[in-house]
Amino acid sequence: MNDAKKLFNIRRNEALLEKVKYNKFIFNGHFLVFLTIMLGAFALGYSDWLKHVPQDVNYSLIMSLILAFVSIFPMRTLFKEADKLYLLPFEKHMRSYIKKSIVYSYLNRLYLPVIILVIGIPLFTQVLSGKFYLYISFIVLSFIYPILGLIVKWYWIKYGLDNWGVNVLLFIVYASGYYTTLCVGMFSGLATIVILGAVILLLENINRGTFFQWETLISIEYNHKMNYYKFVNMFTDVKVLNERTVRRRYLDVFLKAPSVNKFNDDNMYKYLFIRSFLRGKDAFFVVLRFMIIGLLLIWWIDQAIISAILGAVIMYLLILQLSQFYKQQAYGLWPQVWPVSENKVITGYHQFLRLMMWILGIILSTIYVIKFTDSFYFIVLFFIVGWLTIDSTIKKLKKHQELLRD
Repeated sequence: MNDAKKLFNIRRNEALLEKVKYNKFIFNGHFLVFLTIMLGAFALGYSDWLKHVPQDVNYSLIMSLILAFVSIFPMRTLFKEADKLYLLPFEKHMRSYIKKSIVYSYLNRLYLPVIILVIGIPLFTQVLSGKFYLYISFIVLSFIYPILGLIVKWYWIKYGLDNWGVNVLLFIVYASGYYTTLCVGMFSGLATIVILGAVILLLENINRGTFFQWETLISIEYNHKMNYYKFVNMFTDVKVLNERTVRRRYLDVFLKAPSVNKFNDDNMYKYLFIRSFLRGKDAFFVVLRFMIIGLLLIWWIDQAIISAILGAVIMYLLILQLSQFYKQQAYGLWPQVWPVSENKVITGYHQFLRLMMWILGIILSTIYVIKFTDSFYFIVLFFIVGWLTIDSTIKKLKKHQELLRD
């Protein structure tokens, strides 16, 4: 038992050190600026919206569904592929390991419900008025449900049932418990706790004599780790993560083969950068997510100048994010298959960035003009910032190449 605790502590410390290592790349100056501006824009829009809160919306149901979704915590066992061979003989001594895994899984994801609850406090202060004590009960349940849900999830998986099935079950139980607490009374959520406790006792009894589902547990842990690596790969290269490509047929119209007169060294790398971007699994979705968040915030804020500044910052961050895309392609296979001078690779990349600037700028400008028709001239700021960012990126890239050449 002590060895099991020691093993988990070692793996937990390794995971924490890895996160510390990668977090310094994630929470760099640019991303912190992005987060600060996004949070400021959201807070400004949220405060304006709270002044005129629509009364014909069931906020209790919406909040219950959102919190039920984020209260479904993933089971993190930190198991590795070799464990199904080397830990198999010691399975009966792994009880303490699993207990620590459940606690680790709980603490590792607790921040999500906390964020949602903090955002909901100003809203429910107005909506519940004299019954704010119901929201206090709501908060207490949000700390109890996830830990009980993780215990249910462990026994559910140990019995050999699908992970998605327990997620659906927990979502229904959580949502009903949260909603009845806000609408019926502070003690109605206790019934849900009793139900979860009964499910735990039932699953514990039917799991007597069963063995760990090693393949399933290892697969779940592997998927969580790969998802984390994909997120980190948005900010820096992760060596253990291989870039994968996916054909998106709806984007094939942008991938027509170059004509004969453009199938040469001067135009080939622009085409290759576009193709890699549209079929890559990381850069494409990073830009898409950032763009969607930015458009929602521009629409959310009712002040033209602040929205214009926000749009310019979004343009800057998107172009800056695409600058990480260069080293993934320029130092890959294609420069070896079609060797050309470094200047032509940079030129192709420059053409790619300018094309992306025009596409992103037009999308931002369209939403901005629809929202603020009288202040349409501010859209020039998007393109100026994009152009200056590209110019600075290319200059740094050329300087870097010169230093490497020396």
